[in-house]
Amino acid sequence: MKEEKVILVDREDNPIGLMPKMEAHEKALLHRAFSVFIFNDKGELLLQQRAAHKYHSPRLWTNTVCSHQRQDETNLQAGKRRLMEEMGMKSELKEIFHFIYKAELDQGLIEHELDHVMIGFSNESPVINPGEVMDYKWESLENIEKDIQRNPQDYTEWFKIIFANSLSKLKQELELKMLQKPIRFQPLYKERPWGGKKLKTLLNKDIPSSKTGESWEISNVENNISQVKEGYFKNRNLRELVKEFKDRLIGKKVYEKFGLHFPLLIKYIDAADDLSIQVHPGDQMAEKYHKSFGKNELWYIIQADPGAVLYIGFKPGTDKEKYLQKLEEGKLEEILNKIEVQPGDIFYIPAGTVHAIGKGVLLGEIQQTSDITYRIYDWNRPGLDGNPRELHTSKALEAINFSAQPEQQKGKKIKTPYFTIDRMNISDSANIDISGIDSFIILMNTGEGVFKIDGMDFNKGDTLFLPAIKQKYKVDVNKPGEYLQVYL
Repeated sequence: MKEEKVILVDREDNPIGLMPKMEAHEKALLHRAFSVFIFNDKGELLLQQRAAHKYHSPRLWTNTVCSHQRQDETNLQAGKRRLMEEMGMKSELKEIFHFIYKAELDQGLIEHELDHVMIGFSNESPVINPGEVMDYKWESLENIEKDIQRNPQDYTEWFKIIFANSLSKLKQELELKMLQKPIRFQPLYKERPWGGKKLKTLLNKDIPSSKTGESWEISNVENNISQVKEGYFKNRNLRELVKEFKDRLIGKKVYEKFGLHFPLLIKYIDAADDLSIQVHPGDQMAEKYHKSFGKNELWYIIQADPGAVLYIGFKPGTDKEKYLQKLEEGKLEEILNKIEVQPGDIFYIPAGTVHAIGKGVLLGEIQQTSDITYRIYDWNRPGLDGNPRELHTSKALEAINFSAQPEQQKGKKIKTPYFTIDRMNISDSANIDISGIDSFIILMNTGEGVFKIDGMDFNKGDTLFLPAIKQKYKVDVNKPGEYLQVYL
């Protein structure tokens, strides 16, 4: 077989001639080369073990593909060609940097290369060429880095050089790619005296008991920080991601306004019994007493038993005096607006509005990041510990807006001062353009639809987080339905 020639170059990568590969290695002349790094959706790098009969670095582990460009072949063309020849794979490639290195190899050879480093992504299983490769494995960058420190003799010299000097560049490109994917967080379940089983029976949540009232889907509340459930960012929490990626994760306008304080809390709530009658403070009062955001919220009714109601605001003519009288008598519900509800109803609950979710209602809740509730009346029932729950009548009185009335929301787009919601009724697969939204986006499947979002399952009760850096997402439809698209 005729020996392949390499392209000799100067330090600016200008071609200055051709030379047989072995001769170039014997004379240590600078020549053009490339290294390909293929990652999967878990962020694992595909390594190859070089074949035992290779004339240098046999049996050593290295990156996915390493080789030399041919004359009149671009770097990307060479990378794709060799990826198929050695690993039987296809992938789009991107060159991320190049560098010059010089390393002594076995057999008295010297590798002196201007190496173009390319990155690609694939979940395919390689079909290795035994003439070039004897084995392969997928490994995380962290595990590879540790093993190189423990067993440096098992890896090629150029691979160790790249890892020692350019790991941060690889991680940066990898994480930019992973930010293009939806993120699923692990729900935080809350047991409540009024909780039930619908989070499990209707939303397929793995709840801890039959008194589970809330599933916190995305939370930045202190001591309740959401952790990523799966994928590359698994076990990292929301606060860590915001700190690391800032506006790329949450959007420029959101970051400028809120900094590292993620502004929304997303929940599903199952009321097997009436919730307490309560009120939430606005931003000014919450800052004064709690150094917190206020709590303005919105409810989307997912399911309601026949006759199930919400309590929102007071009946006309109710003032402070009448309120205190009914509170004293234990008859507060007599002066509250009672609204019978059905699936698909949406209500905005501004801070200062007295309210309660009635028995038999399952809903999705979108609110400011706040866990401040002033409990006014709890139906004279014990808490989970058998004792009455604390009431906050004094602060509640300060927070109440007696003129607040129910705000049922209609239309496909709902705008509040704190967040915007698009009601997405999807019957056919589509690519959704979100390039004009300078914000993170939260998708809540509140209907009966069965979808995939960028290939990820998105069923009833699921919640997905889309980083602000995303420009679009793909919806595949197995069953038509409605979901919510939430953003600032």
